[in-house]
Amino acid sequence: MTSLAELRQRLIHPYYVLHFLYGSFYIAIQLYHQFAGGAALSDNDFKAYCVLIGLSTWKSFMASTAEELASVLILYSKFFTLCHLYFNTGMFRVILYVAGWMLLSTFYPQPWYRGPTNIIELSEQAFKTKVLRKKRGSARKIDEIKGPRIVEVKSDEETAEEDEEIGPKYWIVMLYANWSVSCLNFEGVLAKLSIKYHVDHIKFAKLDVDVFSDVAQEYGVSRDPASFDLPTLLLFQNGTEIRRLPELTISKTGGGETSKTNAAKDTITRLGWSKKPATVIKMFQLDEIAAEKH
Repeated sequence: MTSLAELRQRLIHPYYVLHFLYGSFYIAIQLYHQFAGGAALSDNDFKAYCVLIGLSTWKSFMASTAEELASVLILYSKFFTLCHLYFNTGMFRVILYVAGWMLLSTFYPQPWYRGPTNIIELSEQAFKTKVLRKKRGSARKIDEIKGPRIVEVKSDEETAEEDEEIGPKYWIVMLYANWSVSCLNFEGVLAKLSIKYHVDHIKFAKLDVDVFSDVAQEYGVSRDPASFDLPTLLLFQNGTEIRRLPELTISKTGGGETSKTNAAKDTITRLGWSKKPATVIKMFQLDEIAAEKH
């Protein structure tokens, strides 16, 4: 259960405060004048408020994090205000409201997760050495070295010690982009999991695919804003990918051309996967791998 102190740390930010006031101020004024004057709501206003309350209630159950819920409720309130202005006051005030919305979003964009976390940021080189366990070696191949060579035979104990030096057995890596709202909202979920499953043989990390585009290309993750690939969550075991969310589709696994049916399934798979902690725990079997003895 998230404490109030943690929620204050995460949500008391200029973005959430100012955008909430900007979205709800007009609604509050309208309701005050409506009830202070003793007049009943019109049928259209009543239906509009019912839709707003219904969507807000539904999102309260569906949101994965407090940040996601807050940002979506702010968006609903702004859109409600925009529609109300359009149908009751005309285009001039709509344009002013949109201009203020854009200006506020420019100066105060939504911040990234600001609560407790054990997620580490990886560079491409760190990803290769720590996660994939690729060591920097000599530029010359062994076959090119002439003359006798000494081959060291290591005991099982030495091999185990070397594995410990290499790093944890499991890595869970989020491929993200700074512009992606889905990535921004999902980081809170991953942060909670990184604290819950904080054991020596599991590490959580993230990598910016806009900065390190080669990694995105290697793992078939599109950086196109129109795609639904981000965030992509990868589970590695001893340097090898064993699972991912969203799951790989036919077109990305070398299955040939994609039909319209497969393309639709592809979109549904990537767009529809639940970004709740329970989904990650179940698909990656985190309880089982956390209980493994090392």
